[in-house]
Amino acid sequence: MTDTLAAPTRGTGLQPEEIVRVAHALISEHGLAWFSMRKLATALDVNPMTVYLRFDSKDELLDAVARRGLADIELPIAADAPWEERAVELCLAVRSHLVRDRHLLGLYASANRLSSAVLTAVEHGLTLMEEIGYRDDDAVLAFRSLFWHTVGFALISNQFDSFPADAEGGLHETVGPVDADSHPVFARSMPSFTSVNGDQLFAHTTRLLVAGLLSDAPELQETP
Repeated sequence: MTDTLAAPTRGTGLQPEEIVRVAHALISEHGLAWFSMRKLATALDVNPMTVYLRFDSKDELLDAVARRGLADIELPIAADAPWEERAVELCLAVRSHLVRDRHLLGLYASANRLSSAVLTAVEHGLTLMEEIGYRDDDAVLAFRSLFWHTVGFALISNQFDSFPADAEGGLHETVGPVDADSHPVFARSMPSFTSVNGDQLFAHTTRLLVAGLLSDAPELQETP
């Protein structure tokens, strides 16, 4: 972390880009709840008012940090792959980027910050929807179905680590025996309720959603 915060530009020559870089690094290391403008100023070795000369408020600065965190999403380039694969790969790429730094997920929860930072991904997604016949409102609805599915999984990704089930015993260790007479299907299924693999579950549900969008695509509904 020392290298990330090294050699800040001081005083009146402090540039907004440097402030955002250091703020990003501090939030990544310590978390959003820990972060404050005063702590940022200390890390930059400047008076807090120097930071406010570049950003009117903490919210404005956090908007810039969010944009920086999302600016380098690496979108898949596979124009010759089947449509389903390209749609799934887009979702995987966006989610992978979002969960790479969990401390920043609190910033991404804001729809305004998120939408202002991922226009390239949105363009990519809408183009995919139009490719199979969705247009205008229908294209936006189809893309949103994928996009918010992806964002939702990213926002709860850290919950999978502490899901109340152990890898071998399933839910038995946490909920105890289940009355098979009252809940026969649940009782029979309990051995399968082992710890959640978030990556596996996301890939599975994304493929199901993509398959549904494809099967309902206007292009496939047209009759000769």
